[in-house]
Amino acid sequence: MSSSTFDRETLLDLVVNAIPLGIILFFMLVFVVLNPFGSAPVQTALQFTIMLVMFVALGILSYYSARAISNAEKELEEEPAEFAEPQAAFADAEIESEYDEEDFADATEEIDESDSGVAIAADAEESAEESEAADEPPADADDEDEKA
Repeated sequence: MSSSTFDRETLLDLVVNAIPLGIILFFMLVFVVLNPFGSAPVQTALQFTIMLVMFVALGILSYYSARAISNAEKELEEEPAEFAEPQAAFADAEIESEYDEEDFADATEEIDESDSGVAIAADAEESAEESEAADEPPADADDEDEKA
């Protein structure tokens, strides 16, 4: 393992995997020292096998993750233009050519002057009143119940 594979940024990315490794190692040591489940050899062997397999699998996963992160960082450093978003360079030019500041100011003034916000609020109140009216039973049904 070269030192460039596990630089500072890569190690910070892998802290997420180091915490579970530490937890598994802690419980392995606790079960060796305290032996809370008795001394049944089959159960103890199965327990330690499961913990050891998980520890080794997470360790291998962490190593390959570190390599993938390191390789991606190297590729990004070598050719940053290759990984840049192609639309980002053209988006600013298109926006500037399509819109003029004066047109934008005129459009915003028109929106500010209109009462569209008031109309929307009035529509919302009307729809709320209609839904309340729909929930109430018709007046004719009450009259028929009283007559019977």
